[in-house]
Amino acid sequence: MTAGEKKRMLGIVRTVECFFSENIALKAVLTLHRIPMPVWQEECDKLMDDPEHSPEVHIKFQHLYDEVERVRDGTKAFEALLEALPKTKKQWN
Repeated sequence: MTAGEKKRMLGIVRTVECFFSENIALKAVLTLHRIPMPVWQEECDKLMDDPEHSPEVHIKFQHLYDEVERVRDGTKAFEALLEALPKTKKQWN
């Protein structure tokens, strides 16, 4: 693995870690406000199963799918993916 590939891979790991951290934080807020897990989990499941929700989310990523399909150089497709992902935020704790 080249230094550039390693840097890009670590960028993805940091982004996934950020998503995971935000997800945990949101669950903690819901729990803190005493919203029972079955209530918000049910709402989350409904949203994920909503036939209108999935295409709306998918359309945000369609350009990435197109880029992966179009580009022959995997590095360029990978860079497009990294550019589209949210930047990691500083830890608040």
